[in-house]
Amino acid sequence: MLTIHYLDKMLKTATSAQLPKIKNKRLWIDATSITHEEAKLLQDTFDLHPLTTEDMLHSKTRIKIEEFNNYLFCVFYGIQKNETISMMDIDFAIGANFVISNHEKEIPTTTALLKDSQRAGKLLQRGPDFLFHWMLNQEIENFFPVLEEIDIHIEALEEQVTKKPHPKIMEEILRLKRQLTEIKKIAFHQREKTSYLAKNEHRFITRKSIPYFRDAYDHTIRVSDTVDNYREAVANTFDVYMSSVSNNMNEVMKVLSIFATIALPLTAISSIYGTNFVHLPGSQFQYGFWVMILAMLALSIVMLFYFKKKEWF
Repeated sequence: MLTIHYLDKMLKTATSAQLPKIKNKRLWIDATSITHEEAKLLQDTFDLHPLTTEDMLHSKTRIKIEEFNNYLFCVFYGIQKNETISMMDIDFAIGANFVISNHEKEIPTTTALLKDSQRAGKLLQRGPDFLFHWMLNQEIENFFPVLEEIDIHIEALEEQVTKKPHPKIMEEILRLKRQLTEIKKIAFHQREKTSYLAKNEHRFITRKSIPYFRDAYDHTIRVSDTVDNYREAVANTFDVYMSSVSNNMNEVMKVLSIFATIALPLTAISSIYGTNFVHLPGSQFQYGFWVMILAMLALSIVMLFYFKKKEWF
């Protein structure tokens, strides 16, 4: 679906059929779940390269910046947090008097801007590059609240690990580690490409907008550094989990060793008096069995007292 806005004293909305007639006006075209027919219409109207429309029709395109004769084509990624964290690529084609934004599903950034005609009109009036910067910067800033939630989750896992490690906690740590690795890949490449926009001259990026792209580049650095810190925190949480499991296992082995040590002399005594010899010391005594039991119990108590004094448990 194409949502077409154009600036003519005020921001107006047009249909796809009107697009060829108003192509010389300053335009913002937002495409959601673009069809082959809509992609063909954009290609014919704005003389887009076939490879550009091919990228628009496919998701999970790599992050890129490509310059063509009449437009600049960029692919960046946004982040969304619902039940799970998802990454979605957003395509931008920036020309002398138009901006085309393309994404597979509706995203809050463009939805809010489409409803705020006053803001969209001001941005479009300043130039297509300013509108492009605003949308790109908003998608970059959307990383921060998601990363804050991840930080809170990491702190909660650290607390659980120190109290009582559980296999489910390990599964959650590994899931977080995979998520952060995916975000890291996106954040690193976006920082590189945003730097390319901020530090190089482009035909469709005016000098007035360069400082704003530098600010967006600073945000990508913060995102990338934050992800690195959280990856390190998750790795530390994993190490703490393994240490906790190892300590718990050591405690179990310690208790079992104490029981085995106490049982060893008791087993020896019971084995001796369990032999089939007729004459054994005390075998004829009326209370011999109970004396042996009391002796074994006393020996166990003495050994426990000795282990406690040595602080072995």
